[in-house]
Amino acid sequence: MADTSTTETPKRKRSTATKSAAAQPVADAAARVEAAAEAGASHWREQAGEFAETAKATARDAANSAKNTTGDALAGLSRLIAETAETVDSKLGPQYGDYARKAAETLAGASRTLDEKDVNDLAEDARNFVRKSPAVTIGAAAVVGFVLMRMMRGSSSKDDA
Repeated sequence: MADTSTTETPKRKRSTATKSAAAQPVADAAARVEAAAEAGASHWREQAGEFAETAKATARDAANSAKNTTGDALAGLSRLIAETAETVDSKLGPQYGDYARKAAETLAGASRTLDEKDVNDLAEDARNFVRKSPAVTIGAAAVVGFVLMRMMRGSSSKDDA
């Protein structure tokens, strides 16, 4: 008699066509998800580009406004110094009056330069200056920081009194 307890059941083999048919919906779903993700990313990139352009335009407008205000302030200060040069001549001497006139001319020249140049040109000039003289730039930044700190400390002590 034959032993029937060890009979093997034949293994079922899936055909390649069956595997491919089952994998196709998964591949289609993955392609749809990938396309949706790309469309979403593209949308976000477009919005980020629009926001960046808006920010650039706003910054450019603010820089132009600040440039114009600074130019006007320098021109006004130049006129004020030029008007007081005679008083300086009479009270301190002609040498100091000449210093005042030269300072007024320098400020007027700086005002004209600001009026004539575009913000982009001024930014390029500043970058070139920093490249050529980094030590002077660091020193100037330290001085400006010190002056601003003193002004802030002085204004806060006046507010407290």
